[in-house]
Amino acid sequence: MFLTDISLKRPVFATVIIIAMLAVGAMSYIGLPINENPEIEIPYIAVAISLPGTSAEQLESKVTKRVEESVGQISGVKHITSSISEGVSQTVIEFNSGTEVNVAAQDIKDKLSGIRGTLPQDIEEPIIQKFDFAATPIISFVVTSPLSNKDLSQVVEDNITKKLNTVKGVGSVTTYGAQVREIHIKLDKEKMASLNVTTAQITQSLQSDNIDSSSGTVSNGDKEVSIRTNGTVKEVNDFLNILVANRNGTEIRIKDVAQVVDTIKDKDSLSYYKGAESIGIDIVKQSGENTTQVADDLKVKLAAIQTSLPNDVKLDIVNDNSQVIRASVTEVQKTLLEGCILAVLVVFLFLRSGGSTAISAISLPTSIITTFAAMKLMNFSLNTMSLMGLSLSVGLLIDDAIVVVENVVRHLNMGKSPIQAAKDGTSEIGLAVTATTLTIVAVFLPITMVDGLIGAYFKEFGLTVAISVLISLFVSFTLVPLMASKYIKSENDELDKKHGPLGRFLIWFNHLFVKLARVYTRLLRVTLKHRIKTIAIATAMFVGSLLLLNVINISFLDSSDNGKITIAATTDGGTTLVSAAETTKKMERILNEYPGVVYLYSTVTPSSINISVQLPDKNTRKELLSETANKMRESLTQIPGISFSMTIGSTVGQGGKDAEIHFTGNDFNQLLDYSLQAEKVLKKTPGAVDVSISYKTGKAEARIDVDRDKAADLGVSPVVVANTLGTLFNGSLVTQYETEKDRYDVKVLLQDDQREDFDSLTGIYVPGSNNSMVPLDQVTKQVFATGSTTISRYDKAREIVVSANASGVTATQLNTQFNTALKNDTKMPAEVSQVTGGDQEMMAVAIPGLLKALLMGILFIYLILAALFESFIDPFAIVLALPFGIIGALLGLFLSGSNLSMMAMIGIIMLMGLVTKNAILLVDYAKQRLSEGEERNEALLQASSTRLRPIIMTTLAMIFGMIPTALSTGLGSEGRAPMAYAIIGGLITSTFLTLIVVPVIYTLLDDAKGFFHRKPSVVVVGQKSVKS
Repeated sequence: MFLTDISLKRPVFATVIIIAMLAVGAMSYIGLPINENPEIEIPYIAVAISLPGTSAEQLESKVTKRVEESVGQISGVKHITSSISEGVSQTVIEFNSGTEVNVAAQDIKDKLSGIRGTLPQDIEEPIIQKFDFAATPIISFVVTSPLSNKDLSQVVEDNITKKLNTVKGVGSVTTYGAQVREIHIKLDKEKMASLNVTTAQITQSLQSDNIDSSSGTVSNGDKEVSIRTNGTVKEVNDFLNILVANRNGTEIRIKDVAQVVDTIKDKDSLSYYKGAESIGIDIVKQSGENTTQVADDLKVKLAAIQTSLPNDVKLDIVNDNSQVIRASVTEVQKTLLEGCILAVLVVFLFLRSGGSTAISAISLPTSIITTFAAMKLMNFSLNTMSLMGLSLSVGLLIDDAIVVVENVVRHLNMGKSPIQAAKDGTSEIGLAVTATTLTIVAVFLPITMVDGLIGAYFKEFGLTVAISVLISLFVSFTLVPLMASKYIKSENDELDKKHGPLGRFLIWFNHLFVKLARVYTRLLRVTLKHRIKTIAIATAMFVGSLLLLNVINISFLDSSDNGKITIAATTDGGTTLVSAAETTKKMERILNEYPGVVYLYSTVTPSSINISVQLPDKNTRKELLSETANKMRESLTQIPGISFSMTIGSTVGQGGKDAEIHFTGNDFNQLLDYSLQAEKVLKKTPGAVDVSISYKTGKAEARIDVDRDKAADLGVSPVVVANTLGTLFNGSLVTQYETEKDRYDVKVLLQDDQREDFDSLTGIYVPGSNNSMVPLDQVTKQVFATGSTTISRYDKAREIVVSANASGVTATQLNTQFNTALKNDTKMPAEVSQVTGGDQEMMAVAIPGLLKALLMGILFIYLILAALFESFIDPFAIVLALPFGIIGALLGLFLSGSNLSMMAMIGIIMLMGLVTKNAILLVDYAKQRLSEGEERNEALLQASSTRLRPIIMTTLAMIFGMIPTALSTGLGSEGRAPMAYAIIGGLITSTFLTLIVVPVIYTLLDDAKGFFHRKPSVVVVGQKSVKS
């Protein structure tokens, strides 16, 4: 072969190339960023629009529906999901895979600009934001102190958040539980009525009299000078003197109708750490930044900040994602190293030669280190997926070297010179080794082309494997034959000659393998005589293994035991922040009763409670994380008025529950009625826990209905009524008060004692015709009702989600049992639709994608084999044996208690390539023997006997390379282990069946060719004709 010839003729040149590859790879490794997961751009864009004080139902009709109709016209929109709560409407637009996100964001911006005139005038500027897969806090910490919350909040604002924002790579800093300064203009409605002053007049005066803006430029000789108009308020009390109106020389100022109060914003969140009120801070990195580097810089900054704070102000990190990433990446690196060592030991066990083993051992790190250069070139990072690809490739990378070395040794034993043996041995096996490598590439490349999140998430994984095996192929054709020509001898090395303990063991193992080879040859002779029975038994094993799918749980990606249990609770509609805080304290008291709780960290809003429970490391706990979570769940159900769910450990996916059923429809009453029926069915379904429904009874509201006829008669505008009430009772941000350090919002609203109850609605006046003041109750009436707290919409229709987690049953079983019971016990209205959500939805999308990738991989395998064998029929001998790897894969998952997760499915897809590699070695050599005139069955027997050692050797190297991953107990091991178990189990059964079934299938296909050709194919060698 060309590469081999160059390496043998110009060894220094070849060595220089290899050294250069290693140098570039090592330098690239140093520069690779470290992240937990691959950087993924997913085609989701969120649009958030705020209109403070507006009910969810009003927002839905005035804002959300119009936004949905507008963005729904954009090309490539797949789904539109909206969530509306009081004052905030958020719409998430999902685009088809492959959509350019930046272009889509601009299209959305253009559409919103087009409908701006149809939306309420006082909405805040829409926020358009792209989703970032990595946009989760890399560090969360709390600030605790005996200081008052107001004073502590000022410390945080002045000394912490501003400094953290200056750290390179920080994207955002979000606080919870802090108090923010705000200036309130508190109106007296009675004084306003007596002086005939409207709310609009006051807000307009505040805006026009507190201004700082550019007024253009003016020429001054040869220079141009900017003109700036500055009329800003310098002191808070200056707001009192702002002129509101001038009535016949009588000035009416703010002080005549209002009080100015320097106060704080109404709190919308609370934070608790170890039971005490605190201020929580989350830090998110910028997209594309190195997570561990940003986290390290942040911790250095926090340490510096701590020294500058008062002694009684403490900073405690409650979540450091960089530690999780480092632990997870370190664990994968450890299993990678352990796998390499075990794979090399397998080689030594079979080859019994220090030189042969050293060559295989050197080829392994050479391939891995060089792969880092390719990863750097493609902007990959060191993350669990790319490193998992390398870990998975250990057996593959040493595989090519094993086959080449073993064949070179065989040629040396024929009496050839080392250089000739290296040349002939590599040349003889070269085409087969190339084909086997290409089959691995053919299996993994289609995975990277799967649509959606799966394809994006596994892209680095698949490309890392594909690139590493191609580099391994190059190394096997250059470095391996070069070293083999110089360091391999035909005799067994000194270990055997000295007959020491190790030598005697190796001799014993070799004799054992020889006996195994004889048993295998006899077994193969029997199966070749009973071909139909052999195929029937293998097929029965395959069909029987599929029954295991009924008892193996199917999941998206398994969660990792990081010692965290996250509890997300929602309260009944209308709950205040104070009552939500009381509920949080009850939950914390229950959770603290469990031994081993390191700390609790809680964030609270009026409608939601999130509690993070930190437990000790899993290797020091007596209970599984799921067992502790189940006990906590039972205790928390005693608290009335809340529904909650638990997230156990860390997970990748949508973060939903095991069963999520989304019901949609335009008739909300009908939708609600059926959803409540579904909730009852789900509660009765065996194994269902954390059952909840997304619909919550809304809080009580007094709706002010405008009598349009009376209003028209008196010249009162309904818009003015709405704006006046919104300002007086909810408050309107009209301007800002600026100091040297910061800017603070100025809010106009009624004074406290005039907005306490429904009686406060009396005595309010709105402007009418001819500058008249009209009492509000003359043109309106109060209607008491219950409004929705939160409204969910999916594809322009109302949506209600019924969900639950599984306990004691698999998620698949729970969904199946629920759907069966729902169909039997209820009748879904024609106007209501049902779709599955959460991770089950992702599975429903991912499985067809992976199946497509699998079929593409098999097609490519077939084409490669057809080119290798120069036949369209012979490849079926291998392709038809591919499914037999599934037998051991499912058995391995079942015996280990693992889930059939995405990682396990990737392992099964990989088995297709591994089965092909072994089968190619066997069939390729059999065809060589046939071309030399050997009888068909005898050629198959010789091929099986000759290739048994490299097949078993490479299989064991792969198995032992995966054992550390299967048995690992480090962080993230739960997600990786199913792949390892699937591969190990699949390799055991597929190797055995490949050695038995592939020769049998080959003979059947050969007989079929002979039948259709109506005469047997004949190969003439010398004077002898042989049936082939």
